[in-house]
Amino acid sequence: MDEPLLWAGTVVCAVAAAAGLVPALGRRARVTSLAVAVLLGPVLVLADNWDSTRIADLRDHPPLLVAAIIAAAVGIAVLAWLFRRRPTWLAPALVAAMPFRIPIDLGGGDANLLLPLYAVIAGGLAAAVWDAWREPAPPGPAPADRGRWLDAIGWVLAAVVVLYALQAAYVDDLTDPLQNVAFFLAPFAALYLLLAEVRWDRAALDAIVAVLAIEGAVFLAVGAVEYVSGGLLWNDKVISGNEAHPYFRVNSLFWDPNILGRYLAVTMTVLAAIVAYGRRPKEVWAAAALFAAFLVLLLISFSQTSSLALFAALLVLVAARWGVARGLVAGAATVVALAAAVLLIAGGGLSSETTSGRAGLIDGGLEIARDHPLAGVGSGGFADEFTARYYEGEGFAAESHTEPVTVAAEQGALGVIAYVALLVVTFGALLSATGLGLRRRARGPALAATLLAIYALMFVHSLGYAAFLIDPITWAVLAIAGAALVRAPRRPGG
Repeated sequence: MDEPLLWAGTVVCAVAAAAGLVPALGRRARVTSLAVAVLLGPVLVLADNWDSTRIADLRDHPPLLVAAIIAAAVGIAVLAWLFRRRPTWLAPALVAAMPFRIPIDLGGGDANLLLPLYAVIAGGLAAAVWDAWREPAPPGPAPADRGRWLDAIGWVLAAVVVLYALQAAYVDDLTDPLQNVAFFLAPFAALYLLLAEVRWDRAALDAIVAVLAIEGAVFLAVGAVEYVSGGLLWNDKVISGNEAHPYFRVNSLFWDPNILGRYLAVTMTVLAAIVAYGRRPKEVWAAAALFAAFLVLLLISFSQTSSLALFAALLVLVAARWGVARGLVAGAATVVALAAAVLLIAGGGLSSETTSGRAGLIDGGLEIARDHPLAGVGSGGFADEFTARYYEGEGFAAESHTEPVTVAAEQGALGVIAYVALLVVTFGALLSATGLGLRRRARGPALAATLLAIYALMFVHSLGYAAFLIDPITWAVLAIAGAALVRAPRRPGG
């Protein structure tokens, strides 16, 4: 298919996804628009790869393609039926499916896709579409006064999604931005709406904590076996690295140790919030014990980015609970403690070799941004442009690991403005819910502080590993914030 037509389809998919994020539209229009986006995404990917040998079996055997479509439709229908009968299962199912990426060979190479999450999103969205068109939604309670910051989250996300698709018009190869819209932005917009419609009471939040703790225990068990046995389940690159380095990295059920570290850090932030705000001693001690156990796994993953992101999250939590001054002291102490632990386990093995490649990517990305200051090289074009300029041979890293640099190189000043607006609105919304100030502790609920800490974690992690809006955790945090939080009460005279 011609690229102009594919780009037009990508824009339509992004606009449909964005419409589902706009709070001014009715529920029926939003869920229908999201259904269009989610269905259009795979069609665009197939069209983009139709002449590829990687889908030859589907292309050359139409009955196989029809059978695959029927099987997918039946699976989605079963999940939709289940979530209509047990709506409280949807949120835990979405959170449980978030970590798992399935490697498949598609398009320009291997891709690790969130297939379990896509299935749950499709089932939940199908249930939402059925309910929206079968009968009108009953009038709910009067909307809470969330304030302008929280109300603006959906709008700014919608703008960023549409701009990303529009700026794919002049990229040399449309495959990467098309797949980012189809595999990430469109389904995550649906994820946002599904989680925003959940009633976030104590039972729902307890279910999420239970899911995170159970999955963390599974990751810990697998990682411990890997560390003791000296063998990994997969990823030849990490296996080769373990043979060349004096330290041994585990990745548990994840392809990349840094993604393992990210999910561990998120879970540990939730556990730290229970320790900070919990009122039941048994829960507090259990959370503390799990935190300590997961910390061991985080250390032997040797994900420096995840450790730094965890520092940021803990700093936010301490500041919210006990004030900014104590938060700074606790943050400094935590940095020293973890640095000592890493050096102890690594035997001095961590060095600049683990970060030198990323420094080169940053320098090269900034040079690309300087050469294309207004509109960049096009959405998704970083790797191709970087390779064309600096290619050095087999195994050469070209994927950007720093989100602001990626945005500046690919989308120029236009993208940077949208990116900064996103950060201002989202951090402003979360801060408005916590009421965190420079002199005093937060006035908002523990949930607001926890979400702010996780969001800060995701932002810091994106500075060393990119993947900010193409990670479902970011969207989940913003969805829960927009649905469950309100402005923190003003102080007298404030």
